[in-house]
Amino acid sequence: MPLIFTFLFAGCDKIEYSPNQKLDRDGPRNVNRVNLEKLAQTNGDDTVRFILSGDTQRGYGEARDFVKKANTLPGIDFAVIAGDISDFGLLQEMEWVAEIYNRLKIPYIGVIGNHDLTANGKDVFQKVFGELDYSFVYGGIKFICINTNSREFNFNGTVPDIQWLNKEMKSQSGINKMVVISHVSPLSADFDKKLEQPFVEALASTGNCLASLHAHDHTSGYFTPYETGPPFIVTSAILKREFTVITIANGRLESDNVSY
Repeated sequence: MPLIFTFLFAGCDKIEYSPNQKLDRDGPRNVNRVNLEKLAQTNGDDTVRFILSGDTQRGYGEARDFVKKANTLPGIDFAVIAGDISDFGLLQEMEWVAEIYNRLKIPYIGVIGNHDLTANGKDVFQKVFGELDYSFVYGGIKFICINTNSREFNFNGTVPDIQWLNKEMKSQSGINKMVVISHVSPLSADFDKKLEQPFVEALASTGNCLASLHAHDHTSGYFTPYETGPPFIVTSAILKREFTVITIANGRLESDNVSY
């Protein structure tokens, strides 16, 4: 009997005990921080061009084909997975997608989606990718990535974090324009309607926000539903073999949908 126990414990490093586990010591960690450090080392120019993707979920074959397509596009600075990286919030799902996106020739970052918050997904996302709300600056543009998955927090008035967003939206020296990125747009029933107007007002507060970028709907769209503030651009799903290329030049933003 002791020999059996010795064997089991000796091999424990290679065993995954539960699909709901939160940690795998050999898996990817702090993906956003690592890739943003890579992005900071690149030589940007007057044009910022990046890929907005989303909703990979269980579309691993589609994600691999996305990477192949993205690697053929010239002048792309980075890529964003705008939520629903996983389907069930599982560690293995997020690790699989991260490993696929690691084959990109450009840095990439992840934004939290509603499916990523299933089960232990919040803890898993924070370990694999990083914070749910964060921002970074590239090419004189501030990118504000925020959790807008209100339904997963029972519409309790805390998501999205409007106080944090207002702080991030304040004018800063060296920041020419801003772009907000999240999974669920305020046009969705999954967005807390009590926070819709405060969210829109925050985006319009400085006059420097070029667009609010989203995924979630599994279809692409360009919307200007409010009298003030920036447009809302939604990318289609990797599951549907489509993504959006965002180009920012001379203070203007353009979007183009790409199928593959």
